[in-house]
Amino acid sequence: MLPQTSVMNEKSEPVYEVLIVDDSATVVATAKKMLEESYIVSTASNGQEAWDILQKNLSIAMVFTDLQMPVVNGLELLLKIRNSKDSRLATMPVVIVTGKSDTAAGKQAVFNIGATDFIGKPFNSLDLLTRARAHIDGKQINRRRRISDVVQEERDLLASPSAFHSIGCQALEYAIENKTSFVVVYIELVNLGEIERLVGDKNAAAIFLQIAKGLSETIRDEDVATRLGKNKLAVIYTLTGDNADAVVDLLVEHMNGLVFEHDGKSLDVDIAYGYESSSAYGKSSTFTEICMRADEKLQISIGNVSDGLSMRNAVPGIGESIFKGFKSRGKKIGLWFALKHVIDDDYDAVPEEHQYDLVKSMKKYLEYLERKA
Repeated sequence: MLPQTSVMNEKSEPVYEVLIVDDSATVVATAKKMLEESYIVSTASNGQEAWDILQKNLSIAMVFTDLQMPVVNGLELLLKIRNSKDSRLATMPVVIVTGKSDTAAGKQAVFNIGATDFIGKPFNSLDLLTRARAHIDGKQINRRRRISDVVQEERDLLASPSAFHSIGCQALEYAIENKTSFVVVYIELVNLGEIERLVGDKNAAAIFLQIAKGLSETIRDEDVATRLGKNKLAVIYTLTGDNADAVVDLLVEHMNGLVFEHDGKSLDVDIAYGYESSSAYGKSSTFTEICMRADEKLQISIGNVSDGLSMRNAVPGIGESIFKGFKSRGKKIGLWFALKHVIDDDYDAVPEEHQYDLVKSMKKYLEYLERKA
């Protein structure tokens, strides 16, 4: 099947297709009637049905979805869309239709994941048409479908966080069996917020891309790098002869050679590092543990955590509950790993295989808070 951005009407003008997702037949019928004069309308009664349609129907340009639905709800559907490897889906406008029973916390969670817009019930035709025209006019949809050059270039340089984690797990197993080792390095652009204020978001994104390019110049075919959240990178270097300290020294030297300017003036870019070697870890260890320790050392170098105070006891009560989970393999390890990225606002770093279980747990917690209130 060849990709399509729209179908054509009798006047050879593009007619875009929208998908309405709601378990209420009345809501679906009402919304469809309001939109069908301007758009082709597809419908689904839950998130899973919608996801199946999105996989097959390449003409859909936008999604309107309810939050509270059976099987797969709106939050879970949005997660699937935003984490899709298909850029057509990952950048698709998704408008969340909210009801009176939807909590502020639930709306905030959906916004953080990447909702494009919100619309409340009951809605009218003007509400729907305004959102549709704002998000899928010809120029905007072409821009979204192509993805910005910066984002595309970054994807060419870096692996996805879930691929990074999967490769790391395999690397650890190989290292243990063959008595080899590797080093995980966490890299953070510490003053990104300050840079954004000075040069703007687009220029700051270009600077981060240059840092990612600088990192990519230090890795070989057997190494892998990824982006974790807005201002953090991570890389796995296979150690062949050199020790971890020597490899990181070369990385720092290379990165220090990067020069940034704005309006003819030198721009101060503060890059911090933290790293951990796999050599100290045995058969009962996990790749997650190595990443956590590398991140801990990064926080120490920044000054967020003192050298004598590890992340295990930086937050009262968190140490035993989280780090005990790393003592055994299985789903709990991945969930703790995913939870830490959520706490750090590194949503892009949450591995796909843990998203459903994490959202399910968060849902239970939100329900608990509602009952408590």
